[in-house]
Amino acid sequence: MFKNIYEIRIESIGGFGANLVGKMLGELGAIYLNLEAQSFASYGSEKRGSPVKSYIRYSKNEIRVNAPIKEPDLLAIFKLDLIEKENVLAGIKKDCSVVINSSLSFDEIVEKGKIPSCNLYVIDGLKIAIENKARLNIVMFGAILKAMGFVDIKDGEKVIKDVVGKKYPKSLESNLKAFKTGFESVKLYKIENENCVREYKELRGYVNCEIGGVNSSFGNSITNDLQGCREGFLPKYIREKCIDCGFCDSTCPDMVFQFKNGVNLGMDLYHCKGCLRCVEICPTNALVEAKEGESYDNIGNIYLLNKDFDFDKVGESGWIDSESYNNN
Repeated sequence: MFKNIYEIRIESIGGFGANLVGKMLGELGAIYLNLEAQSFASYGSEKRGSPVKSYIRYSKNEIRVNAPIKEPDLLAIFKLDLIEKENVLAGIKKDCSVVINSSLSFDEIVEKGKIPSCNLYVIDGLKIAIENKARLNIVMFGAILKAMGFVDIKDGEKVIKDVVGKKYPKSLESNLKAFKTGFESVKLYKIENENCVREYKELRGYVNCEIGGVNSSFGNSITNDLQGCREGFLPKYIREKCIDCGFCDSTCPDMVFQFKNGVNLGMDLYHCKGCLRCVEICPTNALVEAKEGESYDNIGNIYLLNKDFDFDKVGESGWIDSESYNNN
């Protein structure tokens, strides 16, 4: 058990259920661990793919602070691509436990994230969730409890029965199995290196905005890179089954498909967030669901940019700058 206070920060995206995990951890501390507990989340628009942070505090005394956690005792990252964001790995201490959902090896994770000294817990949460027909957040809940080190697995099962069982009774058994697998399967690696610890920065507009308040990237993102929004799946295009009906293009919110002379050229996966609406609407199964990393190389990499496509200088298929109105 910890000495006085124990703090957890969860980094995720909308759609993974990180907010629910935060609430479950709060309930765990207050009801089953008999601790003072606090849980709250920070997010923008409530939609899939948007950044989500969840904060949980446990204390043996009254909690008199309600602020973002800068130096967590445990950091949980629901998607590996998020580590490229400035604040995700910020504030890691040498004895901090970091739980990461990824199918990559330990060495690949450390190299990609430049992760500093810590106790790194790795789990392929998406694979376990798929195998058990459960949600990723339940698997991560199990992995987080194991990394905490002072929580009995039976208390975690009680929380799932109380929270998930009442709302989704038909899926309770599969969720309990996924939770237990997550608890038992997460692997611990001790990292000792010279990588720099990132300082946690408050993301306030008036602090980070350029001098004069000029927004140099108005109207759109600079790169349209949506890799951080994906929930682990991408569409796979089978040209032989395509009838060029255009349903995929009309339903795609990110306009990743291109047609030339009425023929579907496929999609640009670099700009695809993996919502799979095109898979649902395709009448001939020319678009099917594929697990990210299995059907395509360089997932989350610029090489997924379809170089056979023509890109506009502005709009959803291009990037906007302050001189866009002069572009021809």
